[in-house]
Amino acid sequence: MKSSITNHNYPLGVKDPVDLADLVWTTSHIALFLSQRLEVALTVVNSYGFPIPLTNQKRNRRWLAEDVRKFFEKRSQGEFAATTSYNIDKTQAPKSFRFKD
Repeated sequence: MKSSITNHNYPLGVKDPVDLADLVWTTSHIALFLSQRLEVALTVVNSYGFPIPLTNQKRNRRWLAEDVRKFFEKRSQGEFAATTSYNIDKTQAPKSFRFKD
């Protein structure tokens, strides 16, 4: 005979495992914080000025929630408005490329 969920005294409400009160955040936490999809959060964590992850640089990254909140606070004030300009050094370019002058 199968036992039902109520026999094991499980709570009826399912709590989401992602909670913004956690001290360490994942990309799922950041997506929830931004109210955006996970793909958007992945682009944000790779943006200029974002805190360095506590763990692996590629998979299962984790950040301190305090650092992430500070980043978004500074970003909202325009502090991380990165103007990236790439200057190509022609002496280090492969000879197969030709640059127009």
